[in-house]
Amino acid sequence: MVERNERGASTRVTTVRLPPGICRRCVRAVSGRVSDLPGVVSLEFDVDAATLRVGGEVDPAALRRAGLAVCPDGPDCSG
Repeated sequence: MVERNERGASTRVTTVRLPPGICRRCVRAVSGRVSDLPGVVSLEFDVDAATLRVGGEVDPAALRRAGLAVCPDGPDCSG
């Protein structure tokens, strides 16, 4: 996980669906695109679930413009 926020600070989390079987090079590319968006304070990849959890006050529309599928609110991103 990459974190840029203060310990103990409450952070909004947006979950993004990644393509199944995403390679390490692609994860680095996605990480670079997402970490540069305004409001992003942390990134956490879950390779098994093929998801990326983006912490911070990031605009979901900005994630969509970056080519990512934003999951509905809530912890489940299986659909």
